[in-house]
Amino acid sequence: MSKASEQFLRLLGAARERLVETRLTDTALTYCIAGLARMEEALRRPLRVVILGEYNSGKTSVADLLIGSGLLPTSVVSNTNMPVLMTYAETAAIHGITQAGARIRVDGDENDPLTDLSFRALQVALPLERLRTYQILDTPPSATPSSFVEEADIVIWCTVATRAWTESERALWSTLPQRCCRNAILVATHQDSLQSADEIEHVTKRLQSLTKGMFREVVLVAAENTPDGSEEEDIESGAKALRNGVESLAVEIADRRTQKAEKIVRRLARLTFHHLQSNQIRAEAAPVLADWESRSNVILEQLAIGIRTPPMAIEELLQAYAIYAEKLRPGVINGDSVPASTSSRALTTPVRWPSHNPAAQRLVTMLTSDLTALLRMLAGNAASLDPRYNDYQVARRIVLALADLDSAFAALARMLGSPSQEARA
Repeated sequence: MSKASEQFLRLLGAARERLVETRLTDTALTYCIAGLARMEEALRRPLRVVILGEYNSGKTSVADLLIGSGLLPTSVVSNTNMPVLMTYAETAAIHGITQAGARIRVDGDENDPLTDLSFRALQVALPLERLRTYQILDTPPSATPSSFVEEADIVIWCTVATRAWTESERALWSTLPQRCCRNAILVATHQDSLQSADEIEHVTKRLQSLTKGMFREVVLVAAENTPDGSEEEDIESGAKALRNGVESLAVEIADRRTQKAEKIVRRLARLTFHHLQSNQIRAEAAPVLADWESRSNVILEQLAIGIRTPPMAIEELLQAYAIYAEKLRPGVINGDSVPASTSSRALTTPVRWPSHNPAAQRLVTMLTSDLTALLRMLAGNAASLDPRYNDYQVARRIVLALADLDSAFAALARMLGSPSQEARA
């Protein structure tokens, strides 16, 4: 996992814990906390490295190189007729997976081979740090490759260096989804069978040419030799290049996961803000909110049919917002911290809005929801009337921080005045 991914994961965990500590029973907040927990779980999930290849292509030896040569139990190495999943655990253990999905601990040794047991897969747990980042699935030669790639994040295809990339291999690889190529490594085993450095270079270039666009990189390894684990041996065997390739892909994938997660969390937090404390409105404020919703709906309808452009709609929404905010909480807009000359046009100047198209309409619609949520906040009970007021203030600040609203919302924040005024809202 990259540093950026770890930092974002810590941010999510801290935000979720602070929201839980408020002990509020607000429905929107409950959904938000559950959503953050699911996102944390998804980001913590180790990547899945799936090793594929034809019969006797050295798949299990490649798996051994990835985790550290000689660390796979003998009973597993000698049993290649079923899938073997290598995962992290603080204590080493081997489990058999039954046809019904049950896990049975077996921990066989070479005198008690697993080949006689009716399992559909094996799970090998090892206390290796790299297995926290990615699990490794070694597949049997009799299985159809496409049946294992659905949950694969990284795919390794093993081929024998002395007969690398046969027509049958090309045909099998072509049956896999195109997305596999994005995060795939071609590993040519039995590098030690090649006669010279020139031959190794020739095979490498040939594979790169034949498989251009199918794999991220080509790595040659001496998978049949057992390195002693030293830096020099890892380099010579190709183990270091293989691990570096997998780890580089793992960081890249983790960063893409984090970027997607950030977008989802921003959307979740923004929706939470829209609905937070939605049923706690002062009676005298309800007509003001209803009037705002009617007016903003007219502006959105006119935007949809082309009577208003996005900048025009935004300016009118901000002007209307200022009027209704002042009605709901006098002084929040016209406070001393906001110059009298400030206008909605000046506030919208630095914002780059898209042209008149569906994307612009969606953006303005979202802005309207943001403004509605702000007005609903101003229409809520004061601290003296609601004992949960401070908890809601804490929750709102956390949610807004997660939402990471864009420059349009920053402009609205300036309209709200100083932090002290926002706190009183």
